[in-house]
Amino acid sequence: MDELMIHIRIFTEDKIHHVWIRDTYVVRDFLKDIQKSWHLENTNFEHFFYHIESNRILDPGQSFYDNIVMTGDHCILF
Repeated sequence: MDELMIHIRIFTEDKIHHVWIRDTYVVRDFLKDIQKSWHLENTNFEHFFYHIESNRILDPGQSFYDNIVMTGDHCILF
């Protein structure tokens, strides 16, 4: 298990969050946890991450490691 620092921008905001996470953290679980503390807008769909370096949406059922996310990567939270 390694820790990663990733940079996350919420789609509706200009602010960038710099977050330390475990590479074994499952993306869906991470999203559930940050919704509580970041007060994300409720929507009719699940929030998801767009991974800028690989130009794709992260698979929410996989860990950050399995999604090939590395320290310094950037994501946009929709």
